[in-house]
Amino acid sequence: MTLRRTVLACGAALALGGATVAGCGADTEPQAPTAEATPAPAPAPADTTPSAQAPAAPKLKGPLAFHVRHRTQLRTKPGGRVVATLGTRTEFKSPRILAVAGRKPGWVMVRTSVRKHHVGWLPVKAGALFSQPRTLVIDLSERQLTVFHRGKATDTYKVAIGTAATPTPRGKFAVTDRLTVKPGTPYGCCILALTAHQPKIAQGWGGGDRVAIHATPDTSVIGKRVSHGCVRASNKALHRLMRQVRLGTPVTIHA
Repeated sequence: MTLRRTVLACGAALALGGATVAGCGADTEPQAPTAEATPAPAPAPADTTPSAQAPAAPKLKGPLAFHVRHRTQLRTKPGGRVVATLGTRTEFKSPRILAVAGRKPGWVMVRTSVRKHHVGWLPVKAGALFSQPRTLVIDLSERQLTVFHRGKATDTYKVAIGTAATPTPRGKFAVTDRLTVKPGTPYGCCILALTAHQPKIAQGWGGGDRVAIHATPDTSVIGKRVSHGCVRASNKALHRLMRQVRLGTPVTIHA
């Protein structure tokens, strides 16, 4: 599955066919075995005694993600003004799996890449909630990316960040796509696209304003302020992140 062109504020635009969606199937919430995979046993006689109760649904532990399974409308608040229509796939053809920022009965607040609406509300009936095992935290002062698994730091990587004129935006974001890249581009092996946008586009830059975490073949820039806002790490670091990080993983960027 190829992409025509990325729209990332990373320093160069990808050529036709320069990236492919990576490992999408592993990002959806856990599924029960299908009837084809595991034949269902004959149903047991129903227990009609008053004490018989259905087992309680497992309680989800945060952080949470929301897998959009049906085309739906993003709203400013539950039942509020519609600001966008979201399909089941992103612009890069990944499953649309969004980080959850809040919940109300029948509604879920999600982090999106919609311009001017980085958070919005979706009806719960449009998809499914599930737990995320990891979060990413990027410290701009230390120029460091840390991976947390269930609240415990497991991996730390040195990174390059945006210049003073085109700084890496701060805030709470999420991973929208995992993309592998053909050799010979400035993106190294792979890209984790984020919901973040770069508000300070450099004059003459035509590559778009989406921010990402991506690899670089030039490891001499690691630890420096060199990008249009994207976060750069080594190929080795991105290969590992691609194996660890699911779509919808929360990303916090702070000074």
